[in-house]
Amino acid sequence: MISGDRLKQARELQGLTQVELAKLVDVNQSTIAYIESGRLTPSTELLHAIAEATKFPVAFFEQEPPSDFPLGSLALFRARASVTARQEIQAHQYGRAVYEWAGKLARRVTTIPCRLPQLADEVPERAADITRAGLGLSPDTPIHDLIHTIERAGVLVLALPLTLERIDAFSLWAGLDSEQPVVVTLCGAPGDRLRFSVAHEVGHLVMHRSIRGDISGVEKEADRFAGALLLPESAMRQELIPPLTLTGLAALKRRWRVSMQMQVMRAFDLSIITDRQKRYLFQQFSIRGWRTCEPPALDVPFEQPRALRQMTELLYGVPIDYQRLADDVHLPEELVRDVTEAHAGQQEHSNVIRFPTKPAKSSG
Repeated sequence: MISGDRLKQARELQGLTQVELAKLVDVNQSTIAYIESGRLTPSTELLHAIAEATKFPVAFFEQEPPSDFPLGSLALFRARASVTARQEIQAHQYGRAVYEWAGKLARRVTTIPCRLPQLADEVPERAADITRAGLGLSPDTPIHDLIHTIERAGVLVLALPLTLERIDAFSLWAGLDSEQPVVVTLCGAPGDRLRFSVAHEVGHLVMHRSIRGDISGVEKEADRFAGALLLPESAMRQELIPPLTLTGLAALKRRWRVSMQMQVMRAFDLSIITDRQKRYLFQQFSIRGWRTCEPPALDVPFEQPRALRQMTELLYGVPIDYQRLADDVHLPEELVRDVTEAHAGQQEHSNVIRFPTKPAKSSG
């Protein structure tokens, strides 16, 4: 017996429509639709053809339906018309598959509890200050590695080897009781933009567990949270001293690991500079071609999550036995290899947290 939901998941993860998959396996589109709805059980021959076309093992389709993995902030991207339905669906199903893989490993180790505060009624700036304290951070110093910091606070950060225009990251509360905060990062963004996107998603997790109000307002709140988390007010009033210059902003970028443009916007939000001064600085960025790409010499290191790979190394050795891992999690070996390598390895990063294996239960 196979799960129609699993067929839909594999198809959408590969970015295929029902019509496209049907052509690959030489059946009508209605056949795929009937299988996905549970009204038709495919023959063994058709099931193996589907497995070959989607590159997923037969065992994947024989699992229970997928776990609870809401759209979360992905729904905000779609509502702003910044992504297509197919892009949204592909990113969602990819994230779901990796989340399930992480969950299977987490059941075999001792993980850490979440320390992320829930602050639905706080203004973004105050919420950011409280979050900094909850994460064990100084109120006025740079966050050296944001992803590493939130992983140590129990946020599951998953990296997908997937590039989608205008999506750098998304977030959600996953699991049966929506108890697990998840941030999913995608490829393609420069390091400073990724840090802002992750901080923005942390803002959603902290303030918007349930979305209330208009979408533009929710997104602006998350932006304000990200600015305050990465560039706290008390420090910025000491650092962003007018007149702001490109040389000064470049020096601060190296230390605070945020873009020069974000610094300008933060200075404006704090009324450190006027609107006229802000527009002048952005004109300077435009003249130099820095609006879309700031100088490579100022590139911020690209952060990668570590927890998923750390659990994988603990359970499947170093080097990782990818074939055994793929068999255990019922995913294509190529997929688990690509995803694992999108996470920081032992050489790139220290362990996020200690993950001792759970003691075996007594047979008596």
